[in-house]
Amino acid sequence: MNAFLSMRHYGLITEKDKYSLTEVAEQLLATLSDEEMIDAFARHILLDLNGLQLVEVVTSLTARGISLNAEKVGEELSAIGIDPGGSSGENVNPMRLWLERAGVFTGTWSVDSSAVRRLIGASPEEVSELASLPEDQQALLRALATISDPPPLLGNKVRELAELQTPWVSISLKNLAATLELLQKLGWVTLTKVTGGRGAKPHQVTPTQRFAEVISEPLMTAFLEQVHPLDPASLRRPLTDLLSVVDDKSQSNHERGLAMEGVCLQVIRLLGARFVGWRLRGAQTSGAEVDVVAEISLPYLLAQVQSKASDINGRDRIDREVGVASTLKSNMILFVASGKVGPAAHRAADVHMQETGLAILFLQGSDFTDGSASITTAMRKQWDHVRDVRSAVARARTSAVGS
Repeated sequence: MNAFLSMRHYGLITEKDKYSLTEVAEQLLATLSDEEMIDAFARHILLDLNGLQLVEVVTSLTARGISLNAEKVGEELSAIGIDPGGSSGENVNPMRLWLERAGVFTGTWSVDSSAVRRLIGASPEEVSELASLPEDQQALLRALATISDPPPLLGNKVRELAELQTPWVSISLKNLAATLELLQKLGWVTLTKVTGGRGAKPHQVTPTQRFAEVISEPLMTAFLEQVHPLDPASLRRPLTDLLSVVDDKSQSNHERGLAMEGVCLQVIRLLGARFVGWRLRGAQTSGAEVDVVAEISLPYLLAQVQSKASDINGRDRIDREVGVASTLKSNMILFVASGKVGPAAHRAADVHMQETGLAILFLQGSDFTDGSASITTAMRKQWDHVRDVRSAVARARTSAVGS
């Protein structure tokens, strides 16, 4: 039973009606060698189970000259809100031993920074540097990591995307230039000033090689390992290029389908959402197929994404997805069309939003013309429309109750 409890603690099995393997466990079994499995498991511990925080605490205590043991490390973890397994820190040593298998720890408490970099693309020092940045700077870097548009990028557009992804963070437009200059001094971006014309011009932002190695590529690798898209290269292609493939009727249905899949996954990343699953079909979806399911953290939303490599006309597709949402308990449905979304589809969405707690949004082909910038603008307009519809309903119901 201890083995089952440990596997559950490390996110390898779930226990509902019976024990079953998680997606993480399936990915570990799919590795080609023991070494790859150990590295993949260590990466899971570092990124998903507070392993990086364990490494940072050990590094900090060592730098301060404090003698290390599981209990002392556990106290430090508790101080930052991480349960180490009680006052004795009984979870510390098992985690340390698993990370030791991948070379993260050597000689009990010595941290090998090169092993951490090999596993996640960043050293403990770089991770600490990123974690210590103000929220607005972290939000800008996170937004940059999800953009596939070719650089340079307009700084004000990166800011808008950052605020869409992290709505609890407000990035002052007045101080944006100074904030970007700080990121340049830290080596994450290079800036160029737009010249010509009248008035103040936004900075153009180009991510550095350091940004690619420490932030962008590790995040992309983690996403690819989680999602396993049929065409991994599609996540690095500009959205406008992918849409041109979708709209090209001379391309095979397979190629167009791969491109549309890439569009959906890029949109999920741009929204700052966490991928949950895709190509769902079965009892949990009432027999319909759902392209992508993802989670948005704050406010928490379970998002259901449905794509179509053409127009969306009529209300049939809208009605069907709303029915699926009632089974999945989704809070949000996002329709992504390479063509246009017709008025009947919009009207049907408004009716469903008035009658349910759903948020229903649309992205159509014209929303992709300028890549991430135009998607950000379109999503803001869509959320404004959702608020208008839901607010009108709330006011009407409140008035009815009051009378």
